Amino acid sequence: MKHVICALFLSLCSLPLLANPLPAQPHVYVEGSAEIEAEPDVMTFSLSIQALNMDLAKAKADVDQRSRLLIETSKKFGIKTNDIATTALNIRPEYDYRDRERVLTGNLVSRQVDITLRDLKKYPDMMKALVDAKITETINTTLSLSNKQDLENKAQVAAMADAKARAERLAKSQGKALGEPWSISEFNTRGNERWQLVPSRQLMGSSSNKVMMEMRAADSSEPFEPGVIKLTAQVFVVYLVK
Repeated sequence: MKHVICALFLSLCSLPLLANPLPAQPHVYVEGSAEIEAEPDVMTFSLSIQALNMDLAKAKADVDQRSRLLIETSKKFGIKTNDIATTALNIRPEYDYRDRERVLTGNLVSRQVDITLRDLKKYPDMMKALVDAKITETINTTLSLSNKQDLENKAQVAAMADAKARAERLAKSQGKALGEPWSISEFNTRGNERWQLVPSRQLMGSSSNKVMMEMRAADSSEPFEPGVIKLTAQVFVVYLVK
C-alpha cells in the first residue's frame, strides 16, 4: 500500500512538469500572425419558399411550382445542377388564438433552396430575375472564396515567417543566435486555459457576413461591390536560442 501511495505522490508531483509546454533550456516564445485580403468570387443565394393553405395539397403544389421556377430561373444563368441544393419539404399545422381558443389557420409547407453563383458579374441580373419571379419574400446572400483553403494555408505560412522574424529580432537583441524550433502550434499554450484550445484562425470582412435582402423592385444595374474578405492566421512557436 505504501508503494502505491508513493507512486501516486510521485505521479502528482510530475504533472506540472509534464504539463509545462516550454523547454527547460534557453528559448524564446513568439506569436506570428499574418493577414491576407482576397476578393470573394462565390455567392450563395438562400431562399425559403413557403405557402400557407387550409388545403395541404394546394400548399404543397404552390411550393413545388415555385421551387421548379427557381431552378429553371437559375439554370438560365448557367447554374449547374450540383450548385443547386434543395431541402425536403417541411410541413406543419399553423394555429392562432381567438377568444382564448387555438384555431387552425392552415398548413404551412416550406422548403429551403441554396444556389451557388460562381460568376459574380451575373449577380445583378440574377437578383432581378429572382425578384421579378416573386418566388419568395426574402433572399439571404453569402459571399465566399472558392480557394479559401489555399489562402488559409498561405496565411499560415506567412504567419510562420513572421514568427521566425520576431524570434530572430528578440534573440539578436540579447546577443543570442536563433536555434531550431522546439514547438509549433496554432494554439496559445502559455496559460492555464490550454485545455480550452481554439485554433486562432479567422475569416473576417463584411463580404463574409450573411445579409438579409428585402424583396423590392430590382434593377439589373444596381451597384454591387463585393469588397474583400480578410483571412488571418496565428502561430505560436518556441525557438531554442544559443
